[in-house]
Amino acid sequence: MVEQINSGLQDEGEYTVVASNESGTLTLTTLDSGDNASITLEDGTGTLNLATLGLTAGTTSGTATEVDTTGADIVVGSSSADTINLALPELTTEALGIAELDISTADGAKEALSVLDMAIDEVSNARAEMGATMSRFEFRSEQIDTSIENLDAAQSAIADVDIAKEQAALSAASVKVQAAVAAATQANEMPENLLSLIR
Repeated sequence: MVEQINSGLQDEGEYTVVASNESGTLTLTTLDSGDNASITLEDGTGTLNLATLGLTAGTTSGTATEVDTTGADIVVGSSSADTINLALPELTTEALGIAELDISTADGAKEALSVLDMAIDEVSNARAEMGATMSRFEFRSEQIDTSIENLDAAQSAIADVDIAKEQAALSAASVKVQAAVAAATQANEMPENLLSLIR
């Protein structure tokens, strides 16, 4: 029975769930942390003899493992809610289920191949997730750089002086002052000129 279940799972490409029979109890174990294993029994014909299968009657039970994370929310914007969660998956040999592989027998080697395939998939998924997180950080970094550049430009437009415009204004004011001085000088000379005409 256990061999049939495992064979059926592997035929369907499912290597994350393994069936075992210990002391008359059918146990389904998944190496995916944070997930609950489930099994669907379809309608069939005939009588199921548990004793023939080496099983005993009982109730179903299961346990779920929590996802192991070392995650932290990192603020990447002006708002405290603008964060990216950085979680590093645990990729030790124990977490991948390859620490105690036994390839001394044909069955052990077959199981090792299945577990190694699953471990490779898990490492690939972890690398993909880390790559996606790095891309998000790089994108936000570029956005922050653009925002800083825009703020500097706005501050410059407000605070910095337009040298060319101010130089032109200074030249115009200087010409006006010189014209005013010349006009005042001529005005001061007019009474003397009039007096000279009377004499």
